[in-house]
Amino acid sequence: MPNATVRVGLQEEYTRLAFQFEGVTTVTPLAQGSRLELRFSRAADIDIAELRASPPRFVREVRRTSAAGAPVRLTLVLDPGVRQRHFADGNRVVVDLLAPDAATQASTAASNARGETPAPAPAAPPVRGTARVRLVEEANVTRIDVTWPAPARAAAFRRGEAIWLLFDATGNVDLAGVTRAGRRHQDVEVVRGEGVIGLRVPAPPDILVSAAAHDGVWSFTLAANAATAEPAQLVREVQSDGRTQLVARFGREGAVRWIADPEIGDRIAVALIGGPARGIDTRRATIEAAILPAAHGAVMEPRADGVTAVFEQGNLVVSRGGGLLTTAPAADAQGLNAAMLEAAMQTGADPSMAPSGQTLVEVREQMDELMRRAADEGVREGAPVEARMELARFLLRNELAAEALGALRIAAINQGELVEIDPQYRLMRGAANVMMGRTAAAMPDLTASALANNPSAALWRGYAAAQRKEWSEARRELERGAAALEEYPPSWRARFQLALAEAALELNDHAAAEAAARAAFGQAPDEVLRLQARLIEARLTAVRGDVPRALVMLDELGRARDEEVAVRAAVEAIRLRRATGAMRALDAVEPLEALRFRWRGDAVEIAVVAMLGDVYSELGRWREALATMRIAADRFPTDPASRQLRADMATLFERLFLDGEADRIEPIQALGLFYEFSDLTPVGPNGDRIVRLLAGRLVHVDLLEQAATLLHHQVTERLEGVSRAQVAGDLAAIYLMDRKPDQALVALATTRQANMPAALLADRRILEARALLDLGRLDAAAELVERDRSEDAQRVRAEAAWRARD
Repeated sequence: MPNATVRVGLQEEYTRLAFQFEGVTTVTPLAQGSRLELRFSRAADIDIAELRASPPRFVREVRRTSAAGAPVRLTLVLDPGVRQRHFADGNRVVVDLLAPDAATQASTAASNARGETPAPAPAAPPVRGTARVRLVEEANVTRIDVTWPAPARAAAFRRGEAIWLLFDATGNVDLAGVTRAGRRHQDVEVVRGEGVIGLRVPAPPDILVSAAAHDGVWSFTLAANAATAEPAQLVREVQSDGRTQLVARFGREGAVRWIADPEIGDRIAVALIGGPARGIDTRRATIEAAILPAAHGAVMEPRADGVTAVFEQGNLVVSRGGGLLTTAPAADAQGLNAAMLEAAMQTGADPSMAPSGQTLVEVREQMDELMRRAADEGVREGAPVEARMELARFLLRNELAAEALGALRIAAINQGELVEIDPQYRLMRGAANVMMGRTAAAMPDLTASALANNPSAALWRGYAAAQRKEWSEARRELERGAAALEEYPPSWRARFQLALAEAALELNDHAAAEAAARAAFGQAPDEVLRLQARLIEARLTAVRGDVPRALVMLDELGRARDEEVAVRAAVEAIRLRRATGAMRALDAVEPLEALRFRWRGDAVEIAVVAMLGDVYSELGRWREALATMRIAADRFPTDPASRQLRADMATLFERLFLDGEADRIEPIQALGLFYEFSDLTPVGPNGDRIVRLLAGRLVHVDLLEQAATLLHHQVTERLEGVSRAQVAGDLAAIYLMDRKPDQALVALATTRQANMPAALLADRRILEARALLDLGRLDAAAELVERDRSEDAQRVRAEAAWRARD
């Protein structure tokens, strides 16, 4: 195995640890209280005997925690308040331990003067041994008992699609009691972390968990309804120096352990405590971390470097070196589920000023500063990512979605696959894509398993579904994300409510649509959003039968200064007048043509074109109807509304050629329409019937060559079996009328089928005999119908005799 060395250097302000490997190496430092874990990317045989024997300044203890052959991991126990910085240069990794700040040094000196020793207080050692698991499944309830040799701290919570039951223990878990008794839970798996072991139980989203402790036995109940224990108070505390932290007041000591999620791939911190059961009943999130609901104990998702979770005087404290930048909302919204993005959209680097209070100059200045910091951060291997992520958050807060996507791409350059499993990163990228109307690009991020139960992600999924006109999914997701609505600024709350109102209206839930529209109107911070809410109210009024009042509202909105609202209102007014018979087709042409060129580029244009196609078809202007609809369908090939437009075109084509509408126009015009829009010919019997009917009309006006061309395509490209033989007979008859007996014989000879109906066989025989007559092969023609006693056969024999002068 390659060797690695470590050298120590002492400076006035810091202690430097320089690690030298035999290849390019990076390090990931993880701080937890006074413990610093160094995770190197390369395995090596490193000698730390001298470090352990004589720890350098600021270091109390050094030990190696990685197994032989695994990437090197070192754990350092530091003096209180010691900070770290690091960088990598090829095969050299440098970690600097910085002296505590003045406030921490003063506090430590005061404690020493009082005779107190601020030891790093490592967590109590985990229980050791083997746990026995007993699983009992009843009709709607599953009970899991886990017995340890001694009482063990525990945590129970849901994350993603599984229930987690974790213990402050090392050793093994015996699952024999699960494999024998488990029917619904055969896929229970054992998960391990740093001083923690437990069970991960896949369970449907509606299954809850509750916990109870009895000496060394922990009992967990999985059911649709869970017993609730008194939750720990979860609060935000602002320290005297302005830094903030999240505090869960359990009132008992506990231990924080780190474990990897095998499904998502990230690491979470789990707060394990003893009985009786006490957990967290609400989710609380900041930009840097989130505390999830738990039946017992707590679980913390870190979203930034340097986030720590420790127990202090019976409380779980989640903090960061510089304080948590953003917290969950004010007191009136504290019971609601927080998510990752909403905080980033509400507050900037300066929490004292909301984004709505910033001028364009201030936004530009702050953006320039963040871009300078991001540039200084660089993209070299091992470089931090905080400045680039902060820039992306700021851009997203100001709805600069394209710029935010660029910042996120830059942030991912030196992070490998880490960004792809970071829920915050994926939520921000998904939201930015939705803002740009790129819903297809957004969905892989928003549907990631890490965001499956995130209410903020549900809002964005619902908003994207509304843009795709998938109304059922839009309503379902928007209602799932209702808990996160209050976390957003008023403009986005109004947009989400408008999407919900439109989805409910399309699904004919008028009461829900009205409630959402009124909520959007009340929350909208600007006139444009209020006008959009007013438009939905006008549509609701029309649906409920009050057409005159709806038309007054729509005409008023049609004069609005916002162009989109004005056009949509004008379209709805024309649709309503046409539906009630108040406007003739001829009167609708001019305003619809004007609207077609007034607003271009989205579903509104498609709606205008669809109405214009109906008007033109009603007036008998078939080519204009189909041509107008085709232009819009070709311009928006992926828009959901285009699918309906193409279906309308196909219906119109069938009306024209199947229902006899084409009989009102000249045959040559009908042929021209058919060739121009032949791609609309339906597949199957209807399409074949259209071609045969059109060919018949052409024959009637002596357009034999054109009729033969249509049927020849049917015979050679579309038909098979008996249908092919039948149409080939029609084609042969046309060839005979056009004095082309040789081609008639070819058409018949190449389409012979076994087991043809007798009538069809007789008709084809007569056609073949007539072709032979025209070619002068009289004997062959007479011989072909020799035994046929039908009237047509007698005519063939008589004509053959006449031509032979017999």
